[in-house]
Amino acid sequence: MPGFSRRFAACFHDKRHPAFVEYRVEDLVRQRIMGLALGYEDLNDHDALRHDLIFGLASGRLSGGRANCAALAGKSTLNRLERSGHKADRYCRIIADHEALATLFVTLFLDQHEHAPARIVLDVDATDDRIHGHQEGRAFHGYYGHNCYLPLYVFCGDHLLSATLRTADRDPGKEALADIRRIVEQIRSRWPRVRILVRGDSGFARDSLMTWCEDNHVDFLFGLAGNTRLYDRIASLSAEVRDEAATTGRAARGFASFDWITKDSWTRRRRVVAKAEWRHGNRYHRFIVTTLPQGMSDPRHLYEQIYCARGDMENRIKECQMDLFSDRTSSHTIRANQLRLWFSAAAYVLLTALQRLALGQTSLETATCGTIRARLLKIATVVKVSVRRIVLSMPDMFPCQHEFALAHARLRRLRQAI
Repeated sequence: MPGFSRRFAACFHDKRHPAFVEYRVEDLVRQRIMGLALGYEDLNDHDALRHDLIFGLASGRLSGGRANCAALAGKSTLNRLERSGHKADRYCRIIADHEALATLFVTLFLDQHEHAPARIVLDVDATDDRIHGHQEGRAFHGYYGHNCYLPLYVFCGDHLLSATLRTADRDPGKEALADIRRIVEQIRSRWPRVRILVRGDSGFARDSLMTWCEDNHVDFLFGLAGNTRLYDRIASLSAEVRDEAATTGRAARGFASFDWITKDSWTRRRRVVAKAEWRHGNRYHRFIVTTLPQGMSDPRHLYEQIYCARGDMENRIKECQMDLFSDRTSSHTIRANQLRLWFSAAAYVLLTALQRLALGQTSLETATCGTIRARLLKIATVVKVSVRRIVLSMPDMFPCQHEFALAHARLRRLRQAI
């Protein structure tokens, strides 16, 4: 992905005096993203990493511009980058353009496709980001049982399109409309004919979001929380499935599709698909609501093959949080924590781009970001520096030699083609 760090850095406004600048914004951004990709979540790590030759090589700086300056920035300089406010002050003179950063991830997604696909699926979900201090926006969430943020993620396959930090006292379903609107408008400005399906759990089955999708020719497929009226609506189907399970001694399920409207929260009738399931004498009924017509997909296929596929998105969120530390939101202000979330998102985009461009048809083709880092990037290496070159000697018993050599060759060819 050529110019990734440069494009990310372009979303910042540098108000520092050029004559006194040692580390450009692009240098700081690249250093922070590389650190997260390599497993260094804490800014304190960079006080040691700034003298590391290999990390400097990866970050594009091998020496300082002034005497007694390290090649890379320390924790204090990087901290000032993350703490940038709405305007420059005495200590923080680099301002992050949050609107530009939010749209950058969709732009990167669009740029990775030579041709517009016929159809895409946008998976939306919120997750808890537990906080332990008194950060701005701290709120208790009853479902998760602790103080947290509630970041909202939007993915298209393994492409990250949005990561928005939100407080836990707001309904993610209602808050998602702004992000979905922005993403859809940005996608259609480049791909006007693409069909878009928005998919999410029952937390997003809100009339405002569904109405906007219907009015703007965007399909949706959301979970729907069950209630007494819905259970009564499929009572006969439930009885048939229960009898089948009792007769066979195995789990049984049946499906139904019908038009439905709530008593007061919906403004129009919508198609609902019901799954009636009995297992070990217990009821496991589920409902989904969708704009997809009857002729496009039968109820079983719609639930089992299309809706349930959204569960893979949770693995992508787990990669962002566990492998790339997107839940490390310990800054005091929510603005700084949002920037931390975007840095982790950028590290995710970087590693998945590496996987997509260089690791196809290898053992790491479907590996997580953490596995790619452990097997391909965290390698013991002997470094020899001469006047003309830097030589890296890797161990003979390195188990992923083939994958490393293949990725290196592919990336070299890609660089030469640009």
